[in-house]
Amino acid sequence: MPRLPRELEGLAKMLAYLLGRRPDEFGLVLEEEGWLPVKQLLQALHEEPGFARARREDLERLAALVSPPPLELAGEKVRSLAPPAPELRRDPGAPPPSLLYLAISPKIHALVWEGGLKPPGGRELVLARRPDMARRLGKRRDNHPLLVQVAAQAATRGGTTFQAYGEELFLAAAAIPREFLQLPPPPKEVAPPKPAAKGKAKPMPGELLLDLPQMLAGKPEKGKKRDEAAWKKGARALRKKRSRE
Repeated sequence: MPRLPRELEGLAKMLAYLLGRRPDEFGLVLEEEGWLPVKQLLQALHEEPGFARARREDLERLAALVSPPPLELAGEKVRSLAPPAPELRRDPGAPPPSLLYLAISPKIHALVWEGGLKPPGGRELVLARRPDMARRLGKRRDNHPLLVQVAAQAATRGGTTFQAYGEELFLAAAAIPREFLQLPPPPKEVAPPKPAAKGKAKPMPGELLLDLPQMLAGKPEKGKKRDEAAWKKGARALRKKRSRE
């Protein structure tokens, strides 16, 4: 490989290993002919020390400065050319470990609790051999992923097929029923407080709401005999209430 600028030397070596040898070690699954979305590649790179500032422009420079180029870019996808992408898919009939792991977004917690794990449209479920790898993959979708434990061997006996991908990952093309999953129940939804009835204001601390219609009920209408005893009794009661407050 021709001499590269210093800032690209380390990136070239990393990409040769990540894309050309062990994508599973970084939680990545290559598509047909070794293609991978650039976004997924950059997410994985940014998790590695020293590569937090890697950009698509760096990939383009590598492809342009080296002849023959070590990688190929086509639209929003990239693949390794030197070395070529490895074939990491294994026999789908091989038994998986007893437990596999997958971290989900809390947004779909209730859906998984009710209906199990379902592959995203047109893709496979990517499960990890180890919980820390599952959490690493989950954090690429959500900052606070929820870990789901999958009873893989029991699910296999129930009809689910798992395919090993490299040393770290397993793929499932079909849904995994809820009975083979272990996860905490979703939090219960808290009902919003009921609005106060119209026309009835809630008193503020230290505030006295006067029921004027009731107070004035003892005051006689004009032209009628005044009931002085009832009126004075109501006024005294009001003064006592104010003094207590």
